Amino acid sequence: MKYKIERTNKFIKQYAKILNKKEFKEEEFIKVLSILANNEVLPVKYKNHLLNPKNKRNMGMSYTK
Repeated sequence: MKYKIERTNKFIKQYAKILNKKEFKEEEFIKVLSILANNEVLPVKYKNHLLNPKNKRNMGMSYTK
C-alpha cells in the first residue's frame, strides 16, 4: 500500500526551519520519506521506533528503547 504525502502548514513551517541547519541532508530526508510512503521498513541506520509506546503493533522494528 502506498501512502500519499500531504504537506500541511505545520510541516511547511518546520521544513523551512530545518533547511537552514548544516547537518540536514535533503537527499536523505526525501529517501526516508519515500520509504515511509511505500510502507517499507526503515534500515537500522534510522533507528525505527513506534511513536506511541502503548501500541502493540509490530512494524519489523530494528530499534527499541
